[in-house]
Amino acid sequence: MTSLYRWTAGEIIFAVASLVFVLFLQGAIPFLMIPTLGQAVWTTGFAQSFTHGSLFTIYAHDFGIPKPTAIAFGLAGAWPVSVLLRLGMCAADAYATMLMLWLIVAFFSAYAIARKFANTRYFSLVGAVVWMSMPIIWNHSGYSMLSLGMSLLALYFFAAIKLFLIESELSKPSSLTIIFYFMATLISVFMDGYTFMMFFAGSTILCIFAMKTRVELLQMFKRTIFPVHIASFIFAYGLYSIFIGRAHFTKSPIDIFRGFGVDLSFLAIPTQGVHWWADLLGFSVARSGDMYFGDGSAWITTFSLPIILAGLCAWWLTRKKLKIATGVFIIALFAFYMSLGPSLKINSVKPAYTQGEKLGAAMPADLAVMPTGNAWMSKALPGFNNMRSAYRWTTLDVFAFWLLVMIAVPRTNKIGKVVWCLILWSVILLNLPNLPQKFTLDVVLRNNFLNIDSALIPMLQQQINKGEVVAFLPWNNDFFVNYLAPKAGFRSFNIGGDKDLIDAKKQWPEEMLAAGPGPLDEAKVLAGIKMLEAGTANVLVLPYIDLLWSAHNWPCGAEKMVRVPGDEYACLAQRKAEVAPFVKMLKAMPNVVVTESTLFATVRLVQP
Repeated sequence: MTSLYRWTAGEIIFAVASLVFVLFLQGAIPFLMIPTLGQAVWTTGFAQSFTHGSLFTIYAHDFGIPKPTAIAFGLAGAWPVSVLLRLGMCAADAYATMLMLWLIVAFFSAYAIARKFANTRYFSLVGAVVWMSMPIIWNHSGYSMLSLGMSLLALYFFAAIKLFLIESELSKPSSLTIIFYFMATLISVFMDGYTFMMFFAGSTILCIFAMKTRVELLQMFKRTIFPVHIASFIFAYGLYSIFIGRAHFTKSPIDIFRGFGVDLSFLAIPTQGVHWWADLLGFSVARSGDMYFGDGSAWITTFSLPIILAGLCAWWLTRKKLKIATGVFIIALFAFYMSLGPSLKINSVKPAYTQGEKLGAAMPADLAVMPTGNAWMSKALPGFNNMRSAYRWTTLDVFAFWLLVMIAVPRTNKIGKVVWCLILWSVILLNLPNLPQKFTLDVVLRNNFLNIDSALIPMLQQQINKGEVVAFLPWNNDFFVNYLAPKAGFRSFNIGGDKDLIDAKKQWPEEMLAAGPGPLDEAKVLAGIKMLEAGTANVLVLPYIDLLWSAHNWPCGAEKMVRVPGDEYACLAQRKAEVAPFVKMLKAMPNVVVTESTLFATVRLVQP
């Protein structure tokens, strides 16, 4: 290899520093931090269950029984975590290591795209940092593999660029290029459905544009490239459908799509408390669910005006120099259009009350500025009709504008390159969260995960024998059980995750169905006792923790619960008081024995 291709010491140092910064920003540094708790608990629960089988086990058998459970999204993250758990890592660090590995792939995929369009190594590394610093990525860390899927758009489109942008009719795609594209679609569909659809839509636009603008290669596209593109996506989705056990999913009302469409004000003005420099300079605004439709993710992740403006400028400067720039621009326009949802919103806020009831996330059509015309796609088109959080299309929009900048930079003069460098560093700065605060939070999240392992798991193992069947009463969306069951060594009917809960209930005994959902009451307790008497369950557990929200905010769950210094479980007093009458009722029954602990009570039949 000639010196032209060798990495200099300065380039290597800059690459390592850039990567470490990205991992720090994303909260993915093993043995130090994790960026989320709830989704980390949920994902590692599946991974822990996989470890109870062979290396190739991809279904969970410890929760949602009696049916084996397929993880609804994120198998591409959960399975690597299971391998790391087998190697002896604790759950928190296995999760962080998995994130780190995929983020490294995403980082160098962004770098490779920049290099593909003839950027220097330094500028390509800066470009990779720009992409990985986008708030649409790091501020979705609470959604686990969705965030990874977003970052991996760089990998997916690098595969697309290698397949579609062939040099001439003599240089047909190699077998490795075709395999790479095929693998990219598989990773995508098993990482996250939203980004799978973005990959499909964006790559299809890019493929068709290349076919239309490079007539000399039309036969190559017809014979090889387009069939590979379509076959890869069909096979990937077919394999995913077989894994999940169904090809279609429940559709959401169109008012949900409208409520979760991006408001133009979200793109242009940062939300207060999210971006460090915006808060310091005083141009962020306060937003909340009392004021806006959708939920917080729609307005804390979508600030993207700087990269949009940079991308628009880049397209204008390169539209005549490189045809593919216009193809990428069409992707950006399409993604922007889809991100709006069925209606245009410009600082569209909720009226305080409608017909005496407070409005939720869904948005009625008459409260928007005007229809966008894409409602029919959200209603009728497969795949598109499951993209209910329409604002997430902003990810593809931001990626396309970022790509336009990477195309434009090497096609300008020396002064232009300096200007672009200043622009991209400015984008990075504007994207940043409050780094000291985020670092502190991410360290706390890891410590909380370790506390779950050191406090809750041993307590469960003391009360529940290995392999016993457990029913937590009442059942709801019991996120926490996905981790507790395989980690503590018991099996449970309970399960977390909306889609998985729907599937699990179809196999449950009548008594279990009668034991939830909703608050605990006498009927649910008696249904649980019937399960013990029938031998359907060995143990009932009445938890004082919230099996959904305590997995996100250990141990208190709801944010309104205040922690008392010196007593980390004091915030559970209200929940314990609600359960107390039923514990008293059970203690009065002659055929059961109740054991109370700090975090839950267990109920068993009296042994003869």
